[in-house]
Amino acid sequence: MSAGTLRVTSLFLSIDGEVNACGQGVPSFFIRLAGCNLRCWQAFGGCDTVYSFGPGTPMTVEELLARVEASGCPKVTLTGGEPLLQRGPALASLLRGLRERGVFVSMETNGSIAPEFDGRECVGSLVYDYKCPSTGCTEAMQPFASLFRALGPSDYIKFVLRDLADYAFARERVLEARGLRGDAPGPVPAFSPMLPVAGNGLAPAALVERVLADRLFEVRINVQLHKYIWPDADREV
Repeated sequence: MSAGTLRVTSLFLSIDGEVNACGQGVPSFFIRLAGCNLRCWQAFGGCDTVYSFGPGTPMTVEELLARVEASGCPKVTLTGGEPLLQRGPALASLLRGLRERGVFVSMETNGSIAPEFDGRECVGSLVYDYKCPSTGCTEAMQPFASLFRALGPSDYIKFVLRDLADYAFARERVLEARGLRGDAPGPVPAFSPMLPVAGNGLAPAALVERVLADRLFEVRINVQLHKYIWPDADREV
């Protein structure tokens, strides 16, 4: 793969259903890069984007920038798979090209790779999906304290919660963050109920009740809008 090429799973125009500094529901052009180093949720049927695990289609940075320009959208969501597996000259060139065009970039990453990469300054909002125990991938996460200190107030640490054990884990990270924050605002914690809710799942209303009862007032509830709008979709729309 040349220095100016990235492996891409898909490109599509939609709304951003996840938290980010632009807010949920904002129109966004998605660049889904190929490949992932984790295999989450194996005990519960696996990841919902297994199609991104493959080799993808090589595309040059110039081709990707042209597709973004053709969309006319002022926001790009860079996701995967795990986009930081392709960190290097091509990703940095893409990010700088987007900034030169006035495009706001949010990047969704799986929590296993440190937020230190060439082109980081061009990402307006990093969203770290910090894996809870039910994923089976918690041990692959970056140390929480170092990750928290490396992120800023426009960034998010998101916890997808399947059950009460996941909630307890995420709550402990929020309490830990209070001790790390000091006078700096730090990244925003977000709790996402896993959808659809099944078995011992934590429904959105139950999650909100627990967050309020535990006075976790810094937490954002991240109900994934795309899963409500397109509940039967098995790929991006």
